[in-house]
Amino acid sequence: MEVRLQNLGKKFSSRWVFRGLNENIPSGGKCALVGFNGSGKSTLLQIISGARVPTKGTVSYFRSEQEIPLDQAFKHMSYAAPYSDLIEELTLPEFYRFHGKFKAMLEGVDYPAFNEILEYSFRDDQALKSFSSGMKQRIKLAMAFLSENELILLDEPCSNLDRQGRAWYHRLIEKYLGNRTLVIASNDPYEYEMADQDISLDPSS
Repeated sequence: MEVRLQNLGKKFSSRWVFRGLNENIPSGGKCALVGFNGSGKSTLLQIISGARVPTKGTVSYFRSEQEIPLDQAFKHMSYAAPYSDLIEELTLPEFYRFHGKFKAMLEGVDYPAFNEILEYSFRDDQALKSFSSGMKQRIKLAMAFLSENELILLDEPCSNLDRQGRAWYHRLIEKYLGNRTLVIASNDPYEYEMADQDISLDPSS
């Protein structure tokens, strides 16, 4: 899935966070959105996901040069961020089944396989609200990579992960990214060291 940003800008009140952004993220590319805190990385990622509307410009999505209508693009992407919420009253098996009602998982990733890929001792009878922040982050990342989609959007993916969790994140990419498009918003090089393209939102760049 290719993403094209054309004259893109976002303004809050009277302040432009960024503007005049023209970039193409090719299908199968691995792109990092980089910049200092407050430069608009998360905002840009949310605009690409369709969760926010730009003040100016457009985001377009393409498959094999065929444009995907804006109101259909969400079906082709997954999004994971430390601030995104899980349904914490559910157990992990319940959440897996709920997620499956809206988006299919990759072939062969049934619940036992999903749980094994998480590489953590999750209890099936325990509500998600009792999980640690690191455990929840693993679930969010796993859902993003193991769902059928063509575009994976990650905001600070290693937030709340310990050393073992950060290494697990890289294994997840190596095993399950395939030829899908990946966009990561981060100012931590460890999180995007696999990127082959970066979009800097630092005005001094």
